[in-house]
Parts: sequence; structure tokens; C-alpha cells
Amino acid sequence: MLKIVTTVLVLSISLLQGCASKQHATTADAVQFALQADTTLRTWVDECQQVSHRAKQAAWQAKSSWWRRNGAYVVGADYGLTNELMKVTDERDVTGALVASALVAQVYANSQGEVRELLNSTGNKQDLCENVLNKYAEGDYDFNNNPVFYPMLLNLENRATNDKDRLFEKKAAQSTKKSRRFGRSLYVVEKLSNKICSNADVTILKEQWPYEVYNVQCSNTKYSLVRCEWGSCLISE
Repeated sequence: MLKIVTTVLVLSISLLQGCASKQHATTADAVQFALQADTTLRTWVDECQQVSHRAKQAAWQAKSSWWRRNGAYVVGADYGLTNELMKVTDERDVTGALVASALVAQVYANSQGEVRELLNSTGNKQDLCENVLNKYAEGDYDFNNNPVFYPMLLNLENRATNDKDRLFEKKAAQSTKKSRRFGRSLYVVEKLSNKICSNADVTILKEQWPYEVYNVQCSNTKYSLVRCEWGSCLISE
């Protein structure tokens, strides 16, 4: 039990403090912090729902309650990713998408590595899952607990809401151009596309986080749809 409490305490410190000790935190730091928190939760959910029925119930409760309180700020972080970091209005949209994809890849790798290391180090995965997921459900890992990044995320959420119509018009105008539109699940989809064909052309059709739909086009004119929910993606036959 001591080991479980210790690992949960370590996770709590890393999630709540994150980069909070930085004296000059930036919007990019806040965006990465929010995406990291969201992806880490979803990794816990994916891993723990395979442990037991009880852990699966705790995962469902944690995801739904945490998203209800923090989802708007995750949407704001997505807004920051595309409008602050990669600049969707920039003509160099491919370069921006590559930069954003690299950040997302790092976020996924960090989350999966951290969660799996903790699960593999304990002899009681169910207790660990329930302890961590209950903390998510009860609000211990909510963004408003972070005094550095919460004001930044609140600002991004407000801007995302205010810019909603303007961004829709700009994206509609962009859709007439041959450009690589970016979605946060793009990294996952590109890995999946290797199962369909090599060097596939991946484009996003629906971009409404946490739901996204991608088209995977092969050189032989074969194409497949990949549907994503919360970053979990499946090929539609």
C-alpha cells in the first residue's frame, strides 16, 4: 500500500505543479501542460479499463467528470496549439503542422511512458488505478489547482469562444487550398496508416475535438477512413 500511495503522490506533484516553478511561463508551456494532462488521463483510462470491471467503471467516471470541469480549457489549449504555436493563417501550414505533430508526439510518449511505468512497478494495478482515477474524478488534478497555467488556459478558452465564428470562416476558405490541415490525433493516425499502405496521404475531414475523422489515401487510389475519439483511433472498414 505504501508503494501505491508513494507513486500516486509523485504523479500528483507532477500533474499539479508541472512547469509551475517556471518564472516566465509562456502560452506554449500552458498549452503543453493542458494537452499533457488530458492525454495522461486518457492513457490511464485506456490502461485501467483493461484491469478489471471496477477499474473500468472508475475510468468512465473519471473521464466524464474531469472533462465536464476541464474540457473547455482543453479546447482552449487546442486553440492555442493551432493559432499560437503553428499559426493556421500562416502560408507555411505544412511546417506548422510538423511542429505541432512533434509536440503532440512528445506529449503522447511522455504520457504513455509515465503511466505504464507506474502500472508496471506496482503489484496491485486495480488499487493504483482506482486511487489515481478517483483523484481525477474528485478534482485533485483540475486545471484551476495550478496558479501559473490556469489564468493562461482561461484566457485561451475565452479567446477560442470569441473567435469561433471567425476561425470557422477562415478554415472554410482554407479548405479550397491544397493544405495539410492539422488535428491533434494526426500523430496516431499516421502511425495507423502504415497498416494500410506506405507513404499514405493523411488529411483531416472532421475537426471537432474530441471527435475527428481522417482520410487515408494510398497511391493506388485506395482510401480508408479513420475515426478518432479522445485520441483513440480506429480504421473504418
